[in-house]
Amino acid sequence: MNDRAGRRSAPRDRRWHRLVLVIAAVAMVCGWPSSVYAHIDPEPAEAPAGSEQVVGFTVEHGCDGSPTVQLDMRLPAGVTTPLPEATDGWTSSVDGDVVTFVGGPLPDDTPQTFRIRMTLPVEPGATLYFPFVQRCEVGEIRWIDIPSDGSGAELDEPAPAMVLTEPVATPSTSSPASTTSASPNSTIASTTSVSTTVPSTVAPTADDEVTPTTEAPADETTPPVVSAPETNGDASGGGSGGVWILIGSIVGVAVIGALALRQSRRARGQGRR
Repeated sequence: MNDRAGRRSAPRDRRWHRLVLVIAAVAMVCGWPSSVYAHIDPEPAEAPAGSEQVVGFTVEHGCDGSPTVQLDMRLPAGVTTPLPEATDGWTSSVDGDVVTFVGGPLPDDTPQTFRIRMTLPVEPGATLYFPFVQRCEVGEIRWIDIPSDGSGAELDEPAPAMVLTEPVATPSTSSPASTTSASPNSTIASTTSVSTTVPSTVAPTADDEVTPTTEAPADETTPPVVSAPETNGDASGGGSGGVWILIGSIVGVAVIGALALRQSRRARGQGRR
């Protein structure tokens, strides 16, 4: 009886043993910090072309347990004005198109985000790749794999990739500026045209005033005295001629009155005789 019970329990033990081994293997595969299953995606993964962005790159682990001490990233063509942001315990530098972070050591199980401010190229629809090398105290990981055929196939150590979207439309400020600049020019032009026409109207006025002043005293009955207003109806020339005519009329009346008075006195004298 005991032999039979032992034979029946043996298969059950073997099945439980196999199940435990399978569970352990799955746990090791899922929990093992291998670079094959880790990707470093930039944040944001998509951005408008031509925009200025602060792009973050998060390192999630070290090199098979070894802590990270340096990152060397090569910027893609077209990216300009790179400026690494400060990260506690790390120093940064820019040499051409290579950005370097040195510091740490960053423990294998501690993630850390490194951020770089940059201006993206104006290429909507393009994919930018940021290959970099993660250096550790022991070993390194080269995140430099780029799909050559554009198929997007899974790579062992892919370079971080960002897709450029259409630029965001912004209101243009050039039109108001041109309108504003046009207004002063037109105002200056109109002011200049007015200034140039003023002397043309003033010059004849001076001539008209001289003509009656020199000719009127020569002869009170001379017609040219009143001809001055014919050149534009100048009010000052007409006024001078009228004054001289009025003076002449008064003088004539005075002479006639004197003659009449004289004749009257003569008549009275002859009557008394």
